[in-house]
Amino acid sequence: MPYLRCRSCCYAAIHSLRCGCAVIAAKKGGLPMLDKSGIESVRITAMDGTLLLEADKEHFSFPKMFVNNMPVNNIIMIKGKGFPEYDADSGVYLIANMKSGDRIRYIGRIKMSLENQLNIQIRDEYGTVMEERRRYFKVKSELKCIISGCERDGTLYEYDVPIRAVIKNVSIGGVFIEGTDPPFRKDDILLLNFKVGNELVGAVVKVLRLQLRADGSFEGYGCEFTNVDKKMEGQLAKLVYDIQLQQRQEQLERDFQRQEAQKRIKGH
Repeated sequence: MPYLRCRSCCYAAIHSLRCGCAVIAAKKGGLPMLDKSGIESVRITAMDGTLLLEADKEHFSFPKMFVNNMPVNNIIMIKGKGFPEYDADSGVYLIANMKSGDRIRYIGRIKMSLENQLNIQIRDEYGTVMEERRRYFKVKSELKCIISGCERDGTLYEYDVPIRAVIKNVSIGGVFIEGTDPPFRKDDILLLNFKVGNELVGAVVKVLRLQLRADGSFEGYGCEFTNVDKKMEGQLAKLVYDIQLQQRQEQLERDFQRQEAQKRIKGH
């Protein structure tokens, strides 16, 4: 999915999503200053609020940089693969998700754009605290999971043999689980386990809806996470990032194969 402008590749399946956040009054004592060590993850949006990029703390840093032997402050450097080229000096918002739970918005500009690196300068080290009203971006997946238990009407049922299932899409807010046997009901609470990298994550989700296909057959369950703390939010952000990266690489490979096939056809 393109990180900032691309509308076609998988990094940019984020395409038209809006961040949906509202600014609220500043904290007592004035606007919060940039606390680089307290940032858990960042979101980059266009000036109109369109979500462009998400990155966890493993993929960004604040290096010391110099231009014409003069120090340049508050540059965030985001590392990745297959980035498209972005216009220099394009205005963006950087929304920092803090350890404290606050979300703080800063104004920035793109300063350097490479295939594997993006630098953004934060123009003002004083940000604005934001009120959370966001919609979570979902990515398609084929993530295997197991359901080890279900709470229904206040009673917890633990399975001797966990139910194997597939997560068809995932976001920081929830998952869509492919239909299982036996079926669950709306408002059931499920104990869900899946892997993020080599780490096993235990999640609790609530079934919000049972979804049918166009032909009336049962498709699956739309669920929301009920136990997302800052650690799990970071794990889920990493999972979404990794899926996006894999999809981007697969798309690039398909594009390369199609171009090679077209060259062979033209050569005949």
